[in-house]
Amino acid sequence: LFTQGMVCHETYKDESNNWLSPDEVEKIGNKLVKKNDKTNIVKVGPSESMSKSKKNVIDPEYIINNYGADAVRLFILSDSPPEKDVQWSDEGIASSHKFIQKLWSLNQKILDEINKDHKEDKSDELIKFTNKLIKKMTNNLDNFSYNILIANLHEMQNFFSKELNANYTPKTLKGNFSKILITMLPIVPHLSSECLKILNVNNTKWPDYDEKLLIEEQINYVIQINGKKRALILAKRDILENDLVDIIDREENLKKYLFGKQIKKKIFVPNKLINIII
Repeated sequence: LFTQGMVCHETYKDESNNWLSPDEVEKIGNKLVKKNDKTNIVKVGPSESMSKSKKNVIDPEYIINNYGADAVRLFILSDSPPEKDVQWSDEGIASSHKFIQKLWSLNQKILDEINKDHKEDKSDELIKFTNKLIKKMTNNLDNFSYNILIANLHEMQNFFSKELNANYTPKTLKGNFSKILITMLPIVPHLSSECLKILNVNNTKWPDYDEKLLIEEQINYVIQINGKKRALILAKRDILENDLVDIIDREENLKKYLFGKQIKKKIFVPNKLINIII
């Protein structure tokens, strides 16, 4: 069992130096005041681990009733690496709740696309992306990198918002999205379970990924001039040095560095970079 560090919250005191809970405080303009005494200005103390003695405790039932347990899990995992403390904030939990609504909307959009019953896949990007995501989610779970897991989910949501127009068959959409939902089960179990149920997916065995599909056909090459990075160029894997130089010669953004200059040497590292010494 590897648990998150302490959950921390600001501390509050009234003018009589009595501890106040977050529920007893409200914001008016730029000031915090006591709810039942608007003239009583509240002093904000340092953020400390939640404790009954300092009253800086958030009621879990209130949070779950208003935002749901998944939002709480998502916020705590996304805020900090698990070996560090979590700084609780109303904005953070609200943001996590909003993201869960986006994931729910995404599930509905995918259902709509499945119902369109496209007859052939126009692209293989979804299959490649799912394969890479499964590897990332697997590794980040194994390494306890929970906050990076949440970043992976944001990446996934952004990808689908653009890629859904690519017209995938129901089999491809359902097969790949269900794999993604299974990797989300440890993070947002209620949402994931509901979406899997709607998709009629009963087998929730952790999905495997294909190493062959992880190899990028095109990669970014770093272009250096006299050791300084000047550009990134997307080109095919295992490109020859002369072919990469030909692409560089056609790049408008690099002409200002090379025009009229004598090239003394080229240092080429396959599939990584080229350093042009002028």
